Amino acid sequence: MSPRVRHEQEKEQMKQLILEAAIKITDEIGYEKLSMRKIADAIGYTPTTIYLYYKDKEQIIADLFAIVYQEIILNVQKVFQENNQLPLDEQLKLVLETFIETIVSKPEMGKVIVSGGTKVMFDTGSREDVAGAREDRGVDLLQEFLIRGEAQGVFRQLDENISWMVITALVGFSIGAIENEMYLQENWKQLVHVYTEMLINGLLAKKEQTLDVDAVLKAVKITLTGEE
Repeated sequence: MSPRVRHEQEKEQMKQLILEAAIKITDEIGYEKLSMRKIADAIGYTPTTIYLYYKDKEQIIADLFAIVYQEIILNVQKVFQENNQLPLDEQLKLVLETFIETIVSKPEMGKVIVSGGTKVMFDTGSREDVAGAREDRGVDLLQEFLIRGEAQGVFRQLDENISWMVITALVGFSIGAIENEMYLQENWKQLVHVYTEMLINGLLAKKEQTLDVDAVLKAVKITLTGEE
C-alpha cells in the first residue's frame, strides 16, 4: 500500500470517528452543547487535531448530510435500473418513496442534521460529497427523468427548478418525520404513499384520478394525534 493511499484511509477513519462522536454527543446532550472540544475528548484527541479535518461543527453536520445524500443517489439509481419497464409515473413514485425511506432509515443522523438547521438540509446543490464531487447529481438525475416524461406527455410542462423543489419537499418531509418520530407510527407507509401521490399529481399532464384529499388529511391526523 502506498503512503498516499494509507494517508487517505487514515483520514477517512478519523473523519468517521469524528462523525460518530458528533452523533452520540448530540443525541445525549443536544446540538447546542456540541463542541469541537467535546468531540475531541470523546475520541481521545486534542481539539487542534479535530480542526485539521473540520473547521466547525456546521461542517460536520454538512458531511453527515452528504453521506446520507450519497446513499440516496445510489438507491435511486438502483430503482431506475430495476424498474425501467414500468410506466414513468410508477417509476417516479418508487423513486420518491426510496428517497424518503433512505433518509428515515438513519434517524440518528437525521436528528443531528435537523439540529444543524435548514441551510445544511437544503443546500444540496453546492455541497461536496464524501468523494469530493459536487452534490448536484440527485437534482440532475431527477431533472433528466422529468424532462423525458414531459417529452412523452406523461408530465405537464415543468418549471426548470422543479427537481430542486421536489427534492426540497422530500427532504423537508423526511426530516420532519424523523423529528416528530412519525416514521414509528403504524400508518407510516400509508402517509408516505399519500404524500408521494400528492407530489406526483402535481406533475402529471393528465390526472386520471383525483387526489383523495380526505385520505391525505386522515393519514396526517392519525400520524400526528394517533386518533382515527
